[in-house]
Formats: sequence, structure tokens, C-alpha cells
Amino acid sequence: MKPKLLIFFVIFLLLILVGWFLWTLQPTKLSIRKSTYAQLPGWNNADTKKSMLAFQVSCKVFLKQEPQKPVGSDYFDLIAEDWYPACKEAMTLQSPSSKITKQFFEKWFIPVEFVEKKPVNGLFTGYYMPLLRGSLTQTKQYNVPLYAVPSDLVTINLALFAQDLKNRNIVGRISGSRIVPYYTRAEINRGAIQKKASVIAWLDNLIDRSFLEIQGSGIIQLKDGSPLVVGYSGQNGAPYTAIAKVLIDKGVMTKDNASMQHIRAYLEAHPSEIDHVLNQNKSFVFFEKLKQSAALGSQGVPLTPGYSLAIDRKWIPLGMPLWLSTTRPHDQLDEQKSLQRLMIAQDTGGAIRGVVRGDVYWGAGERATSIAGKMKNSGYYWLFIPKNAMNRLQDKL
Repeated sequence: MKPKLLIFFVIFLLLILVGWFLWTLQPTKLSIRKSTYAQLPGWNNADTKKSMLAFQVSCKVFLKQEPQKPVGSDYFDLIAEDWYPACKEAMTLQSPSSKITKQFFEKWFIPVEFVEKKPVNGLFTGYYMPLLRGSLTQTKQYNVPLYAVPSDLVTINLALFAQDLKNRNIVGRISGSRIVPYYTRAEINRGAIQKKASVIAWLDNLIDRSFLEIQGSGIIQLKDGSPLVVGYSGQNGAPYTAIAKVLIDKGVMTKDNASMQHIRAYLEAHPSEIDHVLNQNKSFVFFEKLKQSAALGSQGVPLTPGYSLAIDRKWIPLGMPLWLSTTRPHDQLDEQKSLQRLMIAQDTGGAIRGVVRGDVYWGAGERATSIAGKMKNSGYYWLFIPKNAMNRLQDKL
């Protein structure tokens, strides 16, 4: 082979190899694929009675909304009217058997799954409603403020400026003629909002407040013994950083043992590190007093322990049923047990990000605290899409 021809041939091969390499670096396109109920692991033996009760709670919201109100996600373009037929029938069911509720979901919904080259596996954790100690007045013991939303916090709905930015908000404050990021956790702890936000209650330690922010709601037992129920009301817009990650990066624990219980034990044993560690999470949550004792989810409905799931709204619409297949900590033994259950997406969370990512609400009390604090397991879910919305969603299939 002539030298010039050989050089040309080598260059040609290199271009092919470079092109192939760049192609392999491209992200795989995400799509959804129809499934059948026979493909759902555990569906045949499922007890869906409590799932129906949780779904009926979401239906009350859908049925009050205007037909064309957007209630979907970035990925699923749903409107309130899509839920009307199923919800109207669901509200007629009073104490139905598991057989009837399963027939209901099979009648009105089609299960679908997220797929790249293969189904997308994900992470599932748990959360609970904590019980804390507090006071309505500041004292030497109770000196950690639980703030309401500050008066200078501004939330901008970006969909008002561009439709492709639906479900996107910016949180900040006005500085002169500009919108700037809101104060971080460290700045708030140094007193940045003392004159801008009222204090709902005073707690006795920073660790409890940090965990309360993660859970989103809780019960504060006041000095006179009366309960004060508080729930999520807003957030400063800063990105969430998990305290577990901070301590893992610090080398004091691993992914395998970074449970809520372990995190608390470490911080309580090293009080001089509490401020520095907690301030690595710039995100800060604001609260409000709640009239009801049940925790409220982002859909504005009371959460059902064991059946309400917090999800990433970028991918999953609130109110959507999902068939979850994962594991969770055993109540008494140091082992995991299967969790295959029809959940309802009724909440969100700053740490809940990803295509297949969920946070199971376990309720209040020691059992809920134990399960939620230890749950960090891989799993998968199938989404239940209303059949009458499938025509509009065909481009996703």
C-alpha cells in the first residue's frame, strides 16, 4: 500500500474510532414502556385496600380543580380532567375488598416503566413525623428558632416567562433592583432573618431542627405538655446537601452505616462540629402551624403512613399511583423484608431527585422512626397512567 494511501486509511480509521467513542458518551434517551399487570412483581397477591383510601384522598383534590388545570410533570402532560373518570368512580367505593380495588386500578390505569437501554433502577428511603421538645418563648434551654417564611423571600414561577420552564421556580430576595439568592443556612444561623421572619417555636437543639426539615412536618411537645403540629411552608431555594454525604466525605462513616441514628449519635458525641457539619447543607426550610395532626404532603393532602410516597415532580405527577418493588428494614430483626405495594405520589422533598427515586412516609412513633431512619434500599416502580390520557401521551411511548 502506498504511503499516502496508508496515511489516509489510518486517519479514516481514527475518525471512525473517535466518532464511536463520542457516540458512546452520549446520554441514553429516556423513554417509557407499557407493561402489564402480570409483569408487576407481587401484584397478584397485593392488598390494595389502603392504597385505595390514599388514592381517594388525592381524588378529592383532582375533582375540585378546573378541567384544564395542569397537574402533570415535565415528562407527563396531564390535566385535572384526565383523573375525573377514575376519581369519580373511586369516590363511590365504600370499604371495598382488595379484589374490587385491584379490578378498579386495572380498569382505569395502564402501568408503564421508565426505560433507557433497560429499566431504570433507583433508590428508596423513608421519612416520618418526629416528636420534638419546644417552647413558644425563648429560654436558655429552648434557643433554636423554628422560622416561618420570611417577609422578604420571593418565589418566581418561571413558567410565566417561558412554557418550557413549567414546574420551575426561583427563590430569592430583592437587593436594589436585582433578584439575588436567598440567605444560606449559615447566614440564617448568624441572624440574617431575625427581623424578617417570625418564630413559630423554639427548639432545644440544632440536630432536631435539621431532622425536622428533612421530614417536612412534626409534632412539638410544648413545656405545658400540649402539642404543636408544624409542617413545611417554604424553602430558601439553595441546593440540598445530605448530612450523611458530609460525614461520609469526612471519613467518619460509610454509605452502609450512614443511618439517621448513626448521624445523630456522631453529632451528639462531637458537639463542637455540629454548626460546621449542618451548615454544609445550604438549604433551609421554613414552617407553619397546622390545624390537623396528620402530616400534609406537597399535594396538600394528609399523608397515609406506609402508602404515601415522596417523589421528584420533574418526573412524577402528584397524585399518581405507583407500583413499588423494593425492600425495607424489618420491624424487629436486623434484616430487610420485601416491600411490594401500590403507593400514591403525594409529597416531594429536597433530597428526592431522580427518575426512579422515592421516600416512603411511615408516620409517627418509634416504629416509624426506626424503619425510616434505616431505610436506604434499591428498587423500582411502575407508574399507573390514566387510560383516557394515553392518546395524548403516545409520543412518550
